[in-house]
Order: sequence, then C-alpha cells, then structure tokens
Amino acid sequence: MKKILFILLVFCCFKTTAQVLKDCSSCSTKIITQKQINGLCIDEIRLLTNEIFARKGYQFERGRFEDYFAGKAWYKAKNDNKSIVFNEIEKQNIKFFQDITKLLKAKQAELTNQLKVFKNLVLTGNKEELKSKFNFFYENQTGDDEPKSLKEVLNKINLDDINYYKNKGLNSTTTDNGFVKIVYEISINEEKINIYYNYMTHSEIIENFDEFTDYHSENEFMYNWQFEFKNNKLKFIRLAVAG
Repeated sequence: MKKILFILLVFCCFKTTAQVLKDCSSCSTKIITQKQINGLCIDEIRLLTNEIFARKGYQFERGRFEDYFAGKAWYKAKNDNKSIVFNEIEKQNIKFFQDITKLLKAKQAELTNQLKVFKNLVLTGNKEELKSKFNFFYENQTGDDEPKSLKEVLNKINLDDINYYKNKGLNSTTTDNGFVKIVYEISINEEKINIYYNYMTHSEIIENFDEFTDYHSENEFMYNWQFEFKNNKLKFIRLAVAG
C-alpha cells in the first residue's frame, strides 16, 4: 500500500511539473493550453513564440534571440524568411502566445494607470478617495512625516519608466544632498508592489561623525508601503517601518 501511494505521489508531482511549458519542441504538433503557461511572464512567452520561428529556420536580426538560438544544436538559419511556412497548429500557437502577451502587457499598463491615480490622490490629499479606491490610509503613529515622505517618493520616481525583467519591475533613484543619502523606489514582484522611502546612510563626503557634522546613524529609517495587484485592482496592505 505504501509503495502504491509513493508511486502515485511521484506521478502527481511529475504531472504538475510537466504542466509548465519549458520549450517549444512540441509546438508544431500540439495545441498549447493556458495551463501550460500559467505563471510565465512576457519575456518567457516571447521566447517561446520566437522558438516556433527559430525551429522553422527563421533568421533573426542581430540581438539576444539570434545569440540564444545560435547556441541550440537544432537551429539552422535559412537565407530567406519569406520562404518559411507554418502549419495550422503552429499558427494557432503563435496567435495564442501573442494574445497572452497582449493581455500581460495590458495588465502592466493597468497597474501603471492605477499607480498614477494613487499618486494624484496622494499629492492632492484626497484621503476619502484613497480609502475607497485603494483601501489606503495613513498610520497614526507616524504623524505628518509619513504623508510628507510618500509625496516625496511619488514625486521622485518615474511611473512611466518602470522597466521589467521577467515578473519583476523597478524604478529607483538615490539622492545625496551632502548630508544624507535617500532612496526613492517602487518595486514590483508579480502581484506584490512596494514603495520605499529609505533614509539610508550618510553622504559620501562625510568621513567621520565628529564635530564637523550633526549626522547620527541612529536617525536612519525606512518607510515601506506594501500593496497587492489582484484581479486588476491595486490594494493597500500595510505600512512597514524600520529604524
């Protein structure tokens, strides 16, 4: 009985692992399903899309796809891309990947739009709308410093310049006013969004904590506003304070 349960457990684990598509070696003969790409990011799906082209001998312009597929033993580039013909299964899979890519890009765009709405409401001090739209509120123990710091972060980071690598996005800037370094940042990790105000360390020009400066390391602190983006809706979770 134990042996049978062990075999079933191994089989189930294998099935779960096998569900995620790792390459497109079967994309010319099998229709790809949503289950097989769940959790994959735009970059991974674009790579699968281009693999269908590569397996047909598509000649890529100089760049990362050319470098990547040139390292595959099965890749043989043709001289004329116009001569490449896809079968019906390949056409369907290409369209499926392209449609999913559009949906994921639209999701990123919607997150950016909601962050812009959030920013505008913070800068205008509209607490009622912040609460109703994003479940956002200021912590009582922080006094006026939290609203001031959040406004400062939102004015420093560029919401139109969030760049993604796989499922992570980032826009961060550091200032050094000759006294202290401050990091202003928004980071995205799948459905988790974090906004940081990090009063992190002394200026590069300060050599010692002596009679020439009022800087004290115990004054370092960080605000971390934590959000989640589920079902295309941005929601505030909590504020974490360190220092």
